[in-house]
Amino acid sequence: MQEISLLNSVIGPVMRGPSSSHCAAPYMMAKVARELSCSNGEVLKKAIVRFDPRGSFAPVYQAQSSDENFAAGFAGAALTDTDYRDILPRVTRGEGFLFAVEIVELENNNHPNRVDLELTVTERNGADRADLYAGASVGGGMYYIDAMNGEPVFLTGKTASVFVWGPDIGARSDDIAAGLALNGNRLLGISVDPDHDRCEIALQALPDTKLIASLRDQDDIKDVRFAAASQYPVCATDDLFSTSDAVIAVAEQQGGSLAEAGLVLESRRLGLSRDATRELFRERCELMLRVVAEGFDAKPEDNVMRFLTLRARKVRDANLPAGLGGAVLQDAIAGALSAMERDSNRGLVCAAPTAGSAGVVPGTLYGLIRHGIDLDGATDALQVMALVGAVFAARGTFAAECGGCSVETGASAAMAAAGVAQAFGGTPVQCFDAASMCLMNTLGLVCDPVGGDVEIPCHARNVAGVSHAFSSAMAVMAGFDAVLGYDELVDQTVKIGAMMHPDLRCTARGGCAATKTALRMVEAVTQVR
Repeated sequence: MQEISLLNSVIGPVMRGPSSSHCAAPYMMAKVARELSCSNGEVLKKAIVRFDPRGSFAPVYQAQSSDENFAAGFAGAALTDTDYRDILPRVTRGEGFLFAVEIVELENNNHPNRVDLELTVTERNGADRADLYAGASVGGGMYYIDAMNGEPVFLTGKTASVFVWGPDIGARSDDIAAGLALNGNRLLGISVDPDHDRCEIALQALPDTKLIASLRDQDDIKDVRFAAASQYPVCATDDLFSTSDAVIAVAEQQGGSLAEAGLVLESRRLGLSRDATRELFRERCELMLRVVAEGFDAKPEDNVMRFLTLRARKVRDANLPAGLGGAVLQDAIAGALSAMERDSNRGLVCAAPTAGSAGVVPGTLYGLIRHGIDLDGATDALQVMALVGAVFAARGTFAAECGGCSVETGASAAMAAAGVAQAFGGTPVQCFDAASMCLMNTLGLVCDPVGGDVEIPCHARNVAGVSHAFSSAMAVMAGFDAVLGYDELVDQTVKIGAMMHPDLRCTARGGCAATKTALRMVEAVTQVR
């Protein structure tokens, strides 16, 4: 089963904060847990988040605003809420509900981004109940919740889920599902757990509240809980993206267009028409360009970065010596910085494929748009970028906690290189060759954010990623042969990432973060606090 979606997992999710692993996934996990625990009119009283001291959350959850996103998710806030950043201080004081973070050894700590959630809710009869959830953020905003009150589950937010408990539930699950999948709502799966007298109905959308109420009122139903999909619902789970050869074969069926292949495969994944899927890609392209524009318009007094000042507009408008770089590359670099400055200032951005690499793809698109590629062409390029990223995700991970920066800015540079090649008439093979060049040159790239903030060297790495993308596309279009296949290089990226010392994987304990200058900077800002 494969749930990777181009819009959900590769050029998404839309989010707030500097890290998709530590911001987007926490927001969605908390929101899903809240919906499940408050399905029957319960009121959230307390929410506790627990991180293992040996994991990657513990040292950086404040610097990367993981706590802010967990709190907003538990509050049921929308990403667009104007008071999004005010929620954490309120609930830490116990206003609305009490929120806390605890650093304790977790019983299950099989992933660097493992987390336990405990929610205390007040039921309609006035009694308090505690619900326990366990899960992990797995990179690029993707996550899973694999335990709910000691019962095994596997929630990824890719469908709406309705859990039903009752005697002999397996024999009745088909009828229950049929009663919920009405009015065009697609039934996406039924899972029965006879050991716990439970079934889970996966749907494209949550059923009408009257249908759920009718189910809950049946005498032999003990409990019903539900949660909406946290991203676009995934309606097909067949293997679409595991090899570049398979993707190129689809492109050949679509007249040699890799962009069309991305559109066809994503429309199948989401169960939408081609036109509807194209519109989503266009909207995502426009969002990325809008993020860049907002970054350029940012005011110095609104900057909350601890180490960096706003430089994107200065870079864009600089009068460089003739022959140095070129206007397209200068604009693309400035666009990447602009998106990252928006990202680090907790603005609404799009992980592409992660928040730590959220500047490369938008910056590249901005450079293309500024120099002769129209919105349709940029959207085609974005579909190719997403498709190349999906093959990476299918074979590996976007979590720097597992693979270092090579799976973030390395992957995003590969995606962008393929998009640049597409924009200037490259074949599907050339697009993947350009991506291959980026990966072979970023093998073993460490993730070493100074102070845990996604600023230094993250912004510089996004600049390098854009430059890498254009130079790789240029070389391939000019006749350079990458030789090594994209799939093999993804596999090696993952293998080498696993060999890295944990201090080099997003813990702020090695690399740039361990330099004398970085340590002095962190000490200085800590004293100011």
